[in-house]
Amino acid sequence: MKYIFLIVLTITALFAKANDGVFYASGNQLIPIQETDISITKEILKIERTTNNQFLVTVNYTFNNPKDQKELLVGFEAPSPAGDVDGTPKNGQHPYMTDFKVIFNGQPLPFQSSIVHTEEYFKNGQIQGLTEQEAKGDNFNKNEPNFFYVYHFNTKFKKGINTIKHSYRIDISAHFNTIFELHYLLTPATRWANKQIDDFTLILDLSDYYDYLIEQTFFTGFQNWTGATKILNSKKQSSFSEISKPIRVITGHNPVVFKQKNFSPKGELVIYATTDMEFLMSKSFDHTTMDIPFNVKNFIHKFETKNEDSYKILRNLPFARRGYVFKTPLIQQYYEKQEWYTANSKYKANINLLTDTEQKWLKTLKQKHQL
Repeated sequence: MKYIFLIVLTITALFAKANDGVFYASGNQLIPIQETDISITKEILKIERTTNNQFLVTVNYTFNNPKDQKELLVGFEAPSPAGDVDGTPKNGQHPYMTDFKVIFNGQPLPFQSSIVHTEEYFKNGQIQGLTEQEAKGDNFNKNEPNFFYVYHFNTKFKKGINTIKHSYRIDISAHFNTIFELHYLLTPATRWANKQIDDFTLILDLSDYYDYLIEQTFFTGFQNWTGATKILNSKKQSSFSEISKPIRVITGHNPVVFKQKNFSPKGELVIYATTDMEFLMSKSFDHTTMDIPFNVKNFIHKFETKNEDSYKILRNLPFARRGYVFKTPLIQQYYEKQEWYTANSKYKANINLLTDTEQKWLKTLKQKHQL
């Protein structure tokens, strides 16, 4: 007997319409089919930002099948992109998802991508896919396609331990008030026999020296998180919930890791980095009235300062991001008031070890200040 179970992943650059921005993938509900025999004993989910415009997603599952061999059709849904973006399929596949790979019990598996337009696409033991021409129809709107994709592959779960590893890349976009936004559906794990992941690990390697928010949808507090330079309760109200606030994560070199045993998520993973519009829109930086952002994206175009003291503080921002302890009281006192700052007495400032982006920004800042 053949069953279907969908592992659903969604990474979203943003929610937007018209020309406000684009999103490359968004969420969809699972087909409500429950797997009653096979359990997830372990999952390691890694989301890595590999370039300025892509995420690499790698998921390692370990399953236990206590009964005889069972054939399953496994896959996940990838909704169409929408907004100010061309959502036309590429060879029948998602236009912004690439390098999709599946390894089952150590062996590569072929997969198929089907275009569907209804959640009830699995009928009579088959996925009711459409051709690209059928999906587009006569009045195709490339900015708002009315279909989505199902990536699926056949597996034969042997008795005992089985593993699936799948990975792919998906593009990131931007919005006027969001640097990036990332969603991952965790609750499908509860549809397996044990209704949980016995041993769950989430690894977020989104960027060195970065500042982002994580909604408290599947966790509460900081206790299961490691690797961050600092974790705070965000002062900002959640963009997705009226009853909770996200945590604010400040990163250094290390990935941020979440671990939990007997993980039965009640909500999904939602991560986003916000644009500091007040800082970006200000004519010049004034240290007496303004906080300074941590993310490079929020200060990379700021060169004007109100006075000499503000200039001294601004030009030392790359070193403050790494925890440098300043000997000048004015600078040290300012950065100690910044929520993201963490003093590191072992850090020795070296301009040559800053990122290329920071070095170019510093060079331009100094040039403009000398004019």
